[in-house]
This record gives sequence, structure tokens and C-alpha cells, in this order.
Amino acid sequence: MARIRLLPPELANKIAAGEVVERPASVVKELVENSLDAGATRIDVQLIDAGKTLIRVADDGLGMSAEDLPLAFEAHATSKIADAEDLFHIETCGFRGEALASIQSVARASVTTRQRGTPAALQLDCAGGRQTEVREAAGDFGTVVEIRDLFYNVPARRRWLKGDSTEFSHVVEWLTGLAAANPEVGFSLRHGERKAFEVPPRQQPAERIRALFGDRFPEGMLEVHEHEVYGRLDGYLSPPGVNRPNSKGLLLYVNRRLIKDRSLLQAALLAYREFVPPGRYPVAVLFVTVPPESVDVNVHPAKTEVRLLEQNRIFSLIKSALTEKLLRAGVLPSLKPAAAFAPQARPDTEYEPRHDLEQRLFDSESEARAREAEHRWSEARSVLEQAIGPVVSRFEVRPPALESPGRAAETARLEQPAVLANTSPSAPAMEPAGLLTNARALFQVAATFVVVETADGMVIIDQHAYHERILYWLLEHRLATQPLERQKLLVPTPLNLSLSAASLVDANRDTLREFGLEVVQTADGWALAAVPKYSVSSRHNEVVQEILEELANDRTPPPPQALRKAMVEMVACKAAIKAGDSLEPRQILDLLRLGETVPHTFSCPHGRPTTYKLSFTDLEKLFHRR
Repeated sequence: MARIRLLPPELANKIAAGEVVERPASVVKELVENSLDAGATRIDVQLIDAGKTLIRVADDGLGMSAEDLPLAFEAHATSKIADAEDLFHIETCGFRGEALASIQSVARASVTTRQRGTPAALQLDCAGGRQTEVREAAGDFGTVVEIRDLFYNVPARRRWLKGDSTEFSHVVEWLTGLAAANPEVGFSLRHGERKAFEVPPRQQPAERIRALFGDRFPEGMLEVHEHEVYGRLDGYLSPPGVNRPNSKGLLLYVNRRLIKDRSLLQAALLAYREFVPPGRYPVAVLFVTVPPESVDVNVHPAKTEVRLLEQNRIFSLIKSALTEKLLRAGVLPSLKPAAAFAPQARPDTEYEPRHDLEQRLFDSESEARAREAEHRWSEARSVLEQAIGPVVSRFEVRPPALESPGRAAETARLEQPAVLANTSPSAPAMEPAGLLTNARALFQVAATFVVVETADGMVIIDQHAYHERILYWLLEHRLATQPLERQKLLVPTPLNLSLSAASLVDANRDTLREFGLEVVQTADGWALAAVPKYSVSSRHNEVVQEILEELANDRTPPPPQALRKAMVEMVACKAAIKAGDSLEPRQILDLLRLGETVPHTFSCPHGRPTTYKLSFTDLEKLFHRR
């Protein structure tokens, strides 16, 4: 058996470097954080070969003395903490005293520093764990650190580095992240002779966010500022309709420290769930501020993870604040001409364009389709009557004369309803979308889309997704106040369930009853004995089977809340107006009026957009009139 021995300091530092120094971006992060801790108001970063050959970080901070400079590169030497109690009250970026020691063990380092009030700068060189003597040199106030030939003595690590473009993108990602959290500090980044970006000092937080992420916030950046006794949230959000194919646009800070916390990021994703399509991610920069003693930053060598004392409450703060802001935004996603003709995946609708040969059939079917559309509309109204009370008399108005835009707008203005009179007092106050108030004309296109002409453009609505959103919110709010009434079926309808779905029924009978469904066990298996009174579908068993089987496919049993939510979504989808339903002018007006009684109608419950606005200015650009 081999003897236990102490590792030489050079080898120990190289091992530590494996945790702290992953790539050039890691070095940039550590050096810039040191500059911030030194009180710098200006930090300039310069790279050659994406940092593989040179990383130079210059600041105008406090500088170091002749006594402190040699200690800066020693392992576990730091000015940030003095005893164990300080670990629970950290307000600086760094504190472990490992970064510089790890960096100089795998690179050639040179530091030039000068404190105010001193006649000259001081310089120290390090390479592979060995230092030169401190000597005087020329230099401005502050500190300049140069790191050359990263991993020159660890060729295996150097081979793991990616190409210059990839490594540079990591540097940009970290540096913009640090710059976003420190708007009072000016930053610049140069790659070779090219300046990548520069932001001045003393910017307002919102101004800094726009300067750094303007491409991610093209229009209508939303601001959130929420304060609680246990913490504070400041956020800058993309409006509904703006999203990205990955989560890189979602940044989270705790006490100005950029971290990666899946739980808290999940809170933001949940808030955006109904505003972003599946597979897409929102853009948001979130700053959480908590007392230093309520956060443990000593859980990761690279300091990218923290542990919060009030984790659950911060989670709820993020989710509720973002959800409220998005609901109140009232911003219609804009349809730009460039995007109007871009190839898109066909939406999941029941409408498909007819070929010429099918046109003959369409003429003979038009009357039957009109009757079917009227029947579906009646079913939808029945759902609303059972969920929130009578609505037909409240919305029964004469059809507007769409051939006369002035008459349509006048009708809309005079008869636009307020919030439903019998809505529960606990319902949140709602801001009307204003489509009817500003409407000049209303009409339907391809029996699938509703078009509203306004003073400055047109609003295009997917009638099925729009109506599904309305029904979803109304049913969800109704269920939040009291269970739905049930009606017994004369003959229980058999349910053809798998074993996993059957076990799901047995464990969630109370939840099903809350939703108005009664499932009983018979000699032949399970059967549906009662359905909610609002239901007008004749395929109750198919709907229940589909929901239960889908939930049973999950590896872990769904909680009652997930089952309830899935039921609401399914009912809303089944009862909503379908693509291909022809609507009369009166029905279009009714649909828009219902839309103004819910907090938002910009996306369906699955995150698919329902509404786009095309301004006349953009339309003129499309036809080269501008």
C-alpha cells in the first residue's frame, strides 16, 4: 500500500485550477470580479486568440501595496474574510483566495499595480507557481493583470479548449453578465484589434440592460420591481411574443452574483408557461437581493451556485411577480413583414386550405357548416353559463354593419361591456385589451382568423386559440372558487383504461369529483357515472380516458393540481370554436367582448400565440411605400 504524502504546492494548485480555471472565460470572470471588489469604476478587457495567448484586464481600482502583491498569488490568501463568521456575511464577488493561485499555476502571469498617493507602480511576474521579486514600474493608478499562454504547462487541458469563436462567445457571455449587474462601472472588451463592446460608467440599470441586450429586447421591455421583507426582485422581461430557441437569454443574479439555479430559473419558466410556445424560452434578466446572512455562497468552487435560506419564498416571489407583470402588460405581439413570409411549421389547427377540386364540395356543404358552427357556438355559451352564469343576454347585440366602418366602431364603443357582473370579488382587476374600443371593422378570413381593423393597423386573431384561452381562464377561475356541480348519467359509460391509468383514478377520485366527474368501479372495470353540468360533449368517456392516459404516461404520479389543470385545458380546447367555423358578425363581436373579460388573450394555454398586430407602417414597408 502506497504511503500518504503531502502534495507539492505547485501540484495542489494545478488540481485546484481544474475546478476554477475551465477555459479563458473562467480567467476573465475571476479577474474582473477582483477588479469589482477593488472598487473599480472602469474595467477594460483585451484578448488575443480568444484568451488562449493573452488575457489582459485593466482597472482603476484601489491597487495593491508592496506587502500585499506577493500574497495575492498565494493559495488561500484573501482580503475578503478574516474569520469563520465572515463566511456568512459575504458581500464581495470573491473570498476563497484560490483564483489567482490557480491561474498562475497553469499560465504566465504579470501584475502591475499602483495605489493612489504612491510615486510609482509595482510589478510582479509569476509562472508555473514561481514568483519574481516585486519591482517598481511605470503604470497608472489601479491594477493591470496579464495572463499569457494559458495551460502552457498542461497540454492535455489546452487540447480540450474549443475554437476561438466558441471560447470568445463564452467570454462575451460572462463579461456581459457581470456588466449587467454593475451599471455604475464602465466595461470594454477587445478581441485583437476589434472592439466587441463598450458601455460607459454610471448608467441606470434599465439603460445598461438595453445597452447590453438590446437585440433580445427589441420592443417593449417590461420592468418588475417587487419588495418583500425577506428579499427583493428587480427584473427586465421580454414581452409576450419575444422568445428564443434556448435558455441563454434567461439570467439570474443573487446579490449581483450571476448564478445557475435550476429551481429559481424554473420559477421564471413557469411564469412564462402560457406565453411561450413549447421548445422556446423567454428573455429575462432577474436580480434577487437578500440579506447577506441569508445566502451561502460557499457551495461551489466557481461560485456559480448558492444556497438560500428562503428558497421557497424567493421562488414564489419570482413566479408571482413575473406572472402578474405579463398578465398586466397588455402588449400585442407585433407581426413584422420579415416574419410574415418566413417559413413556419403549420399550427396544430383543424383548418387546411382547400384544393380547387374540393371547392365544388364546399359550396354544397356551406349551409351545413354554418349550422354546425352555430351549434358549436351555442355549446360554448352553454359552457360559460354553467361556469360563470348567464351571458347570452349580456352579449346579445345586433350585428354591426361591417360595410360601414364608422357604424361598427360606434356599436363597439356604445355596447362594450365591463367585467362580467357576476365575476367573483376575488377575481383580479382586469385591463381591457381595447380591441373593440378602437375597432373600425371586424371580419373573418378563411373561417379561421378574425381580423380587427384599428386606427394604426390590423389585429389578426386565431379564433380557436383565442377562444380556448378565454374558456381556460373562466373555467380555471370558476374552479378556484368552488367545485363544479355534477349531473348523473342515466347509464354509466364504461372507461377503457390501462392499469396505470386505473390506479391514477383510484388515487384521485376526490380531485375528479371537484371537477364534476364521478368515476365508479363496476364488475367490468371503471365507468363514468356523472359529468359536470357545464359539459355539452357527448364523448365524456373519450375526454376522460385521454387525460388519464396522458397523465399516466409520466414516470411519477401527478399531483392533484396537475390532474385538475390538465382537465381544464382539455375542456377548454374541446369546447372552443374550431378552425373552419364560419362566424357571423354578431358572433365575432361576442368573441371579442368575452376576450375583454379575461386578464390576457395573447397566447393559448399551451403557449401558442393567439393574436398578432400588423401596423400600417409595416404594411406600407412591405409594399415599398416607405
